[in-house]
Amino acid sequence: VDCFFERRTSTAPRARCCSDAMVLEATIVLLDASEYMRNGDYPPSRLEAQQDALNLVGGAKTQSNPENSVGVITSGGGKGVEVLVTLTSDIGQILGCAMRVKPGGTSNLMAGIQVAQLALKHRQNKNQRQRVICFVGSPVAEDQAALVRLGKKLKKNAVAVDVVNFGEDAENAEKLEAFISAVNNDDNSHLVTVPPGPHILSDILISSPIISSNEDGGGGMGMGGGGGGGG
Repeated sequence: VDCFFERRTSTAPRARCCSDAMVLEATIVLLDASEYMRNGDYPPSRLEAQQDALNLVGGAKTQSNPENSVGVITSGGGKGVEVLVTLTSDIGQILGCAMRVKPGGTSNLMAGIQVAQLALKHRQNKNQRQRVICFVGSPVAEDQAALVRLGKKLKKNAVAVDVVNFGEDAENAEKLEAFISAVNNDDNSHLVTVPPGPHILSDILISSPIISSNEDGGGGMGMGGGGGGGG
């Protein structure tokens, strides 16, 4: 489990082109759109902190390889699980969709991941590795055993998962650690816990394996990169 507490010096998230190895990957970003996203403990709010982080992740993924694709799904917002953008390399679509998210209701992490897995299964380029990046900023209602079963299924289907645990980080830690332990395959999946504080969420992610693992197609900061490309 990777915890990042340091304050970064940059004041705004910037997507960075940081790959020479050109890892080929399809990534679904799952945003938390629950009522909890109105909270201001991650300035300016949990929702806007996610939007900035999506800017960073989307830019890093599409810049590291022009054939990479990113999709965006939300869980919550009073609409259950909603696909905002299907897999695309168009950074404008990726960044623009987050502005339409309105917080409300509760988030269903497992349902969101299952929709993300289905979207990855139907990706056009089967050579792309599969990855889901989940932002979890509200209490995880799902049973830990069910999350572990889902993690094992994802591992079997060569889907890597990164989880950003923020907002309700202490409450969710045990469940998310068990989930990542189940899905992890040769250090290709990561849990990044970000406690509230003066730092900016996206600034913390810049130095995390979620972004730095793009650098060598494997493991930034000694951690693993993408999973396999099974269908």
